[in-house]
Amino acid sequence: MNAPQTPTLLTRRNFLGTSACSAMSTAGLLNTLLTLRSINAHAQDVSSDTYKAIVCVFLYGGNDSNNLALPRESSAHAKYLASRTVVGIPQAQILALNSLNDNGMQIGLHPNMTGCQSLYNAGKLALVTNLGTLVAPATLQDYRNGSPAIPDNLFSHSDQQMAWQTSAYTMGAANSRTGWGARMAEAIMASQGTTSISMLVSLSGTNFFQTGTTLLPFRPGPGGTPTFKLGQSSAAKDVTRYTTFRNLLSEEYANVMEDAFADLSNQSIVEADTINTAIKGTSAFTMIPNSGLGDQLRTVAKLVQASGPLGMKRQVFFCATGGFDTHGPQLAPHANLLGGLSDALKGFQDALDSIGMGANVTTFTASDFNRTFDSNGQGTDHGWGGHHMVMGGSVNGQKLYGTFPDPNITTPGNPLDTGRGRWVPTTSVDQYAATMAKWFGLSDSQIRDVLPTITNFDPNLGFMKA
Repeated sequence: MNAPQTPTLLTRRNFLGTSACSAMSTAGLLNTLLTLRSINAHAQDVSSDTYKAIVCVFLYGGNDSNNLALPRESSAHAKYLASRTVVGIPQAQILALNSLNDNGMQIGLHPNMTGCQSLYNAGKLALVTNLGTLVAPATLQDYRNGSPAIPDNLFSHSDQQMAWQTSAYTMGAANSRTGWGARMAEAIMASQGTTSISMLVSLSGTNFFQTGTTLLPFRPGPGGTPTFKLGQSSAAKDVTRYTTFRNLLSEEYANVMEDAFADLSNQSIVEADTINTAIKGTSAFTMIPNSGLGDQLRTVAKLVQASGPLGMKRQVFFCATGGFDTHGPQLAPHANLLGGLSDALKGFQDALDSIGMGANVTTFTASDFNRTFDSNGQGTDHGWGGHHMVMGGSVNGQKLYGTFPDPNITTPGNPLDTGRGRWVPTTSVDQYAATMAKWFGLSDSQIRDVLPTITNFDPNLGFMKA
């Protein structure tokens, strides 16, 4: 069964993330900008040289990235097709990539991903191959022996969504209560002494990635943040109601909860107006397609363009789309999903380039897991290590990073195949995150605090420019 297009976390530990954001949905707070209290006091011009943002695009359901990046060379493609059968892509349809380094194998993209092909060949997109959740470097034998290097609850949607977004890979891990996006933001804010301004923006609801200790995300809708309204007109009675309500919120209350609620409500009204004023003058960004993901990325582009008036130097965004749980039938629906993803990413990068911010924003994909390399007869089932894209003007693009698996699973002996082409990852999520965190401005010690298992790996994959 395909996941819904508007994704939600499927989790036994969802309570934490839900409760963490519940204040933002309480009456009067709307989608409150809970931690942006000092936005006016800190507002300043931010040049494109100092602003940086990271955008997570999460593909809920487990994207079959075996059909996102796939072998083009004849002998390797023959092995690929022998294993993939009904979900295989014909060799002639695979989009060519001008790779500076293809790890000895010609790799191409799915035929519907012309936008990403263009970005890759222009040097604005890179592929990170066979990437997945790992506690430490692991082998096939480690997997079979249940080594501590192997994460808990592999192949589980809820657990692997949480693992990807928190970088906590074992039950009870100390970092399982917060997301690495939030921890990264908090590390930067602490070093700059401006922790009162939230850098977290979610365009796709509650998520683990942005659940922090001191910061919470605000959640604007398409085109901006909801504006508080009491009454539906400028009639005197409605103005009086509005003014009276604002005055009530400015009162001092004996009960600490009432006082805090009034303060947050009043601040959220002011801050929503501030955000909307800044966004009002931004571009329409018509090059971004009108789609679920496209609409999210358009709002991100507007907030990036408004970063100067808003006084933002660093931001962490979360976007998502669903439908990737393709147990079957897969071929046509998955082609549409990848085409929509590619078009949205291309439009977003073009939008950022149009305002001179293309090198200031790094966008990356994430997903629950890859899928099986072989087919179940109609689609594919839950896998492990997969291929991801990182995009932006600061990316060392037109290149593959990591180790692409041998596509031959029809005969025994593939050193990464745990069964059915569920690849043991050769690159960890923490390496992926640490490489971006370094570009974002975190020190080596901050990266170790944010990503505890990074000490087991090389912390820099090299796909970001210095």
